[in-house]
Amino acid sequence: MGTLNMKPRNSITGLFVLAMAASTPSFAHAEPGTQGTRITYPGESESSQRVTLGLNKSMVIDLDQPAADVVITNPKIADAVVQTAQRIIFRGVSYGQTNAFVFDQYGKQLLNLEIGVEMDMANLHSTIARLVPGARVKVEGMNGNIVITGNASNLTEFDTVERLVKAYVGSGNNADIVNMMSISAKDQVLLEVRIVEMQRNAVKQLGVNLSGSPTFGDLGKLVEKQLFLPDANGVPVNAETTTLEPGLPFDYSGNIDTGLSFPVQGRSIGGLNTAFNYANYVGGDLQSAVGVTINALERIGVVKTLAEPNMVAMSGESAKFLAGGEFPVPIGQDNNGRITIEFKPYGVGLGFTPVVLSEGRISLKVSTEVSELSSQGAYQAASTTTVDSDGNVVTQEGVTLPALTVRRAESTIELPSGGSMMMAGLIQSRSRQNLDQLPGLKKLPVLGALFQSRDFLQEETELVVIVTPYLVDPTAKNQLRTPADGYANASDAKTIFFGKLNEQYGKDGAPVDASDYRSPVGFIEE
Repeated sequence: MGTLNMKPRNSITGLFVLAMAASTPSFAHAEPGTQGTRITYPGESESSQRVTLGLNKSMVIDLDQPAADVVITNPKIADAVVQTAQRIIFRGVSYGQTNAFVFDQYGKQLLNLEIGVEMDMANLHSTIARLVPGARVKVEGMNGNIVITGNASNLTEFDTVERLVKAYVGSGNNADIVNMMSISAKDQVLLEVRIVEMQRNAVKQLGVNLSGSPTFGDLGKLVEKQLFLPDANGVPVNAETTTLEPGLPFDYSGNIDTGLSFPVQGRSIGGLNTAFNYANYVGGDLQSAVGVTINALERIGVVKTLAEPNMVAMSGESAKFLAGGEFPVPIGQDNNGRITIEFKPYGVGLGFTPVVLSEGRISLKVSTEVSELSSQGAYQAASTTTVDSDGNVVTQEGVTLPALTVRRAESTIELPSGGSMMMAGLIQSRSRQNLDQLPGLKKLPVLGALFQSRDFLQEETELVVIVTPYLVDPTAKNQLRTPADGYANASDAKTIFFGKLNEQYGKDGAPVDASDYRSPVGFIEE
């Protein structure tokens, strides 16, 4: 505790001694058994005042009566300079709290100052008011640290105020910044994602395969013929016996066959399958035969994929959504042949992190995916048996792992509430064509088409991903609708006689009324 003794002229004194802890106050606590003794706690006298003094800054106290003594509890926190008998200058030395007492020549307490030495925030407040006029915040010190309270209109103001405070404090200061600001803007975001994919497939197949067994010439030969014998009634029957008899003369006998396939598709997938055959008989004997098989197909297909996942998340928090399933994938096998599996997800997935910058600006980090199992590109492993170093027979079971067809988009965008943006788009065209031809014969005019096979495939895909964020509020339970509202199983009579599975939502094929079904379920869009 430091005591400053007043002198008749202006002086700066550094004399600090232990002095009175209290004078004769007008407001005091009387403890039991201490009659005539009064104790004054800090800040409880009639002349008490609380002040905040900036570090390394001073304040001037003008008294209405001359002072004789100035007592400072901790001169390391604040000190005083007595300029006149009625003017004292207090200076903040270091962060902390202390108090000071001022007495007159009769020992009467003139002033009790409860002093807190903190960083001066006046310039910072004026800077915030000038650069962030919409922010209603207050910055104050606490034992050398900074506390920010109040409201910011949006996240941008929130971040700006925090950066201004950090810049004011400086990187060399070890003060901690306690940010207790809140954001006035709504902080629940509903993200509506619309994924539309159109696929067009065109397949064309045209194949011609020839076959024949020509026989011609003048040479004679023996051929095998079945012998028919008459039964008891004189009717010829097949006695399942054969004999060799002279056949037709020939110079040459052989077979001709072409086998042109469809390697793109792997096989003929249908369409027109026509076969023409010609056989030449001489008497009852086959002289020669010619055949042609024609396969022709043109197929056009359209596939539409529509997914509309909706998800709600708090500002700054992540949310994930998956409508699909999981399939097992082997990741290891022990010596006993036991397989360890891990499940991989597939289906319609959505993940996003919204940040509400203001009422009209929402920053979104979005990841959306549509995947499905596919046999194309699947992995197949055959069962194998091996012997380890200890002589144990280890059998590794064969597995077939499906592949995934994935359409995925990840991005960070900024939108207003209710605004839409095409986050991703894809146009993909792929064609494959193959011609199987016989060498040399394919160049024959017109007839060359009989010695080739064409297999053609074209795939066109267009994918669009549209996102729309909404700032939303919760609503009353009776305002919510689900797809099951209004559903009821049909009665047995309606099921048996009219083939009804459920009661109708609408009448005579009318669409569902808005009161019966509303989407998105659970929140009101603004």
